[in-house]
Amino acid sequence: MGKKREIQSDALVVRDLKKGDAKAMEEIVRRYSNKVYNLAYHLTRDSAAAEEIMQDVFLTVIAKIATLTNEAYFSTWLYRVTTNAAYGFLRKEKKFSEQTPVEDLDGEHHASVDWSELPDDVLLSEESREVLKRSIDSLPEAMRTVVIMKDMEGLKNEEIAEALGISVPAVKSRLHRGRLMLRDQLSDYFSKYTKPSGEDA
Repeated sequence: MGKKREIQSDALVVRDLKKGDAKAMEEIVRRYSNKVYNLAYHLTRDSAAAEEIMQDVFLTVIAKIATLTNEAYFSTWLYRVTTNAAYGFLRKEKKFSEQTPVEDLDGEHHASVDWSELPDDVLLSEESREVLKRSIDSLPEAMRTVVIMKDMEGLKNEEIAEALGISVPAVKSRLHRGRLMLRDQLSDYFSKYTKPSGEDA
């Protein structure tokens, strides 16, 4: 029986949860605690806040699971609850802003660097990871959220669109522009490790 429960779909577990099954809630926490915490942490950059948000999210699951009409959309609903909780924290801390409007970013110059020239120890270094984190943090909020959800949490475009209440094309647009902005910033950083064409070292 334990084996069978292990392979139950989220929809079946959520159905049990709606019936008040405590074991179903334990299973949901087991499956999603890391994902909820990671998303909350990447959005807030605050481990204590991420812990608190994770607890609040699962309390919300218990309180509002009955409002979820389609159990198959549970994970998307959970990401929406998590994102909203993270935004709530950022607004309370006055760290939330819609900085540069997405529409104003057309026509920007995008530098590039030949990543294949970079040695692994540069790409994987602690300094490089810190630069990447700072670059992601500096993105306009709308893009930063999409880049985090897609590139760091591995969510599908459809899941991100549903969780953020925007269209799939809007997700793709924000992701594309966010990645271009990241490429600009990271190219500036990594250029010191590469030899620009036509110039001496």
